[in-house]
Amino acid sequence: MDKVTIFIADDHPIFLHGLKTIIDGQNNLKVSNTASDGVTAWDLIQVNKPTIAILDVDMPGMTGIEISRRVKDIGSDTKVIILTMHKDEAVFNLALDMGAMAYVLKDNAATDLVNSINTVLKGEYFISPHIIGFYNNRKQGKYHDIVTAINVLTDTEKKILRMISENKSTKMIASNFFISDKTVQNHRFNICKKLELEGVNSLLSFALQNKYLINVFLAS
Repeated sequence: MDKVTIFIADDHPIFLHGLKTIIDGQNNLKVSNTASDGVTAWDLIQVNKPTIAILDVDMPGMTGIEISRRVKDIGSDTKVIILTMHKDEAVFNLALDMGAMAYVLKDNAATDLVNSINTVLKGEYFISPHIIGFYNNRKQGKYHDIVTAINVLTDTEKKILRMISENKSTKMIASNFFISDKTVQNHRFNICKKLELEGVNSLLSFALQNKYLINVFLAS
C-alpha cells in the first residue's frame, strides 16, 4: 500500500528533524519534502501536491496561515495542519478560517502529531486538547467579531489600521499616504466608530493586541 505523503515546513532545523523522525517512524506515512521558509514551502506544495502539509505559523517569507489560505484558494486537495506556539484564540480561528484542518501546539507535538494526521485523513478536525475550548467557542458562534468588524472598514481604513498595528504615528501614516495629519485623524475617528472603540488610546490598544490577526488577515 502506498504511504501517505507528508510535507513539513518549520524554520527550526532540530525541531524539523524531530518531526520527520516521528512521521517516518509510522508504517503508513512518509515525509516527501521539507522546507525552512514559507516561500519555498508554498512552491514545493504546488509542485508535489502532498496529501498533508504540516506548517509552522511563523516562518520567514510567508506564514503557515498565509500558505493555508493559498492552498484553499486554489482548491488544492492538500490538507493543512498548523503547528505553532500560539495559544491565542484569534490566531487559532484565523487558521481555521484560512482552511487549516488541525491546530497542534508545539508543546504537544510529540504526542499529538500522529493523531492529528490520522484525524485529518478521516476528514475531521483535530485540535490540541489544551485549547479545545477555542474550538467549542467557535462552534457556539462566539468568534468572528473582530474579523466581521474589520470587514466593514474601507480599503484605506484597513491599510491605516495595519500601520497603527505596527505602531506608526499619525504623522508617519500621513507621510506614507501623502495626506494631511487631519485626514489621518478623521480616518482614525471613523475606524474607532466602526469598531465601537472609545477612549484616547483604545484604537492603538486594539491594533497592538490584534496585530498578528490584522497583518495576516489584511495581507495582500
